[in-house]
Amino acid sequence: ALTHGLDLTVAELELLPEAVAAPFKKEMATFIRDRISHYVLDEGRLVVAHAGLKEAFQGRSSGAVREFALYGDTTGERDEYGLPVRLDWAADYRGRALVAYGHTPTATAEWLNNTICLDTGCVFGHKLTALRYPEKELVDVPAAETYAESARPFLLEAPTFTAQQQNDRMLDIADVLGQRRLSTRLLPRLTVRAENSTAALEVMSRFGADPRWLIYLPPTMSPVETSTLPDFLEHPEQAFAYFRSEGVERVICEEKHMGSRAV
Repeated sequence: ALTHGLDLTVAELELLPEAVAAPFKKEMATFIRDRISHYVLDEGRLVVAHAGLKEAFQGRSSGAVREFALYGDTTGERDEYGLPVRLDWAADYRGRALVAYGHTPTATAEWLNNTICLDTGCVFGHKLTALRYPEKELVDVPAAETYAESARPFLLEAPTFTAQQQNDRMLDIADVLGQRRLSTRLLPRLTVRAENSTAALEVMSRFGADPRWLIYLPPTMSPVETSTLPDFLEHPEQAFAYFRSEGVERVICEEKHMGSRAV
């Protein structure tokens, strides 16, 4: 059965005179068949696909690529609403290209691993969302009306954490084990040897903690300006000069027992 407004489109086509409908249908079928599965823009920095696209498929053309771009990563099963069961491919995405996609409506467009789902249920009466690129700004307007009813409710209570925060709660061991090659703003190719990443993982697993587990995170002290006196990196004179410039007439000096730059 046709849904989501496609039934209305077919009904409108059937009302057209045959002399008009026949060539229009042929032209439309050719147009749809000849569309590419996805766009790669801005020298590979931006990928646009209807339902998303993992890195291995970007810039390629095949039946599997087209299937993924059109319908996303599905299991072949149906959920309780009769809709395809989808895998969260964006949670595992580590590609350099920003992927803008839609197909699966969400209440609010959220960033996840350099991907953004822009489908915010306009056809279901919610809102239409657009991405300004390269600014990465989101703009939305409310839907003029409800054009179709959603089979699966998506306007649920807002979660406590964003999609990115929820995804970051668990470390993916594949992101840190073995030799890694990273790209940074200063160095295009940076290699981290396997023994170095293993040593870093050992330290972090023993002494690292999720900041959300901390009841209280004490503030640190701001260092003073570099001293103009010889043989001094820092000196109380710069601290007092700063307070005087800010109009502070009295200060309390306390011994500092932590850090490497105590005065």
